[in-house]
Amino acid sequence: MSMNSTSPSSSARTSSSARTSGRALAIRAARQTFAWASGVSGIIFLILLALVWPGLTRGWDAGITSAVVAHRNGFLNVVAPALSSFGGTTIVLVLAVVGLALLAWKKKWLQVKIFFAALAGDVIIVTAFKRLVSRPRPDSSLWLGHVEDQQSFPSGHSANNTVLWLMLAIIVSTLAKSEVERAWARVFNVVAVVIPLLIGLSRIYVAHHWTTDVLGGWALGFAWTAFCAWVYFGQLAQLQARGGSGRGAIRSKN
Repeated sequence: MSMNSTSPSSSARTSSSARTSGRALAIRAARQTFAWASGVSGIIFLILLALVWPGLTRGWDAGITSAVVAHRNGFLNVVAPALSSFGGTTIVLVLAVVGLALLAWKKKWLQVKIFFAALAGDVIIVTAFKRLVSRPRPDSSLWLGHVEDQQSFPSGHSANNTVLWLMLAIIVSTLAKSEVERAWARVFNVVAVVIPLLIGLSRIYVAHHWTTDVLGGWALGFAWTAFCAWVYFGQLAQLQARGGSGRGAIRSKN
């Protein structure tokens, strides 16, 4: 019998160590990606802010809004207001509470803290910029439905839903354990991208926002989400470093 044969326990330790190293690298790569995404999106938002605040996009925005209103049709006149209402404060709040409750029920306390911080921070930041810029909305004669406030930039619907859905997608992806769960997480990732896009477009269609309001909302929401994800993956990296055995490297052991 060869004295160099590897024992089963040694092979298991090697395999576990390899998985741990792979997860650590994945977390590090994700953090770097989110850092870059937050920075780039933040710069895009600041560029939009610099153009919108002094009114440099007024003619461009008015032209798009006029073209959209001129080409409205019966089908979209029903669908767009419904999408716009779905992205409103009440439904976003309900979905946020349900998400937080489910995470708390599963005792995922790290995810609860990150999700709550992302949502609360988003509301504060969006409200601050709305009041700072105080941009008027399109004329009320063009609206389909009613608006929640008179301040237009950035679009709260676009920002809030970007943060809500993308942060949920990130959390769901990190908590997925089995292949089936990961497959469903990938489907949810697509849904989480499509919903904020459709809601933002609906806000232009119902003429509650200028196009640059929606672009600003998406950019601000994505920048904030990416920053929160960067913080989140930093916490996961600390859990990974403390875990030793490699269990729960991507998903929190909380």
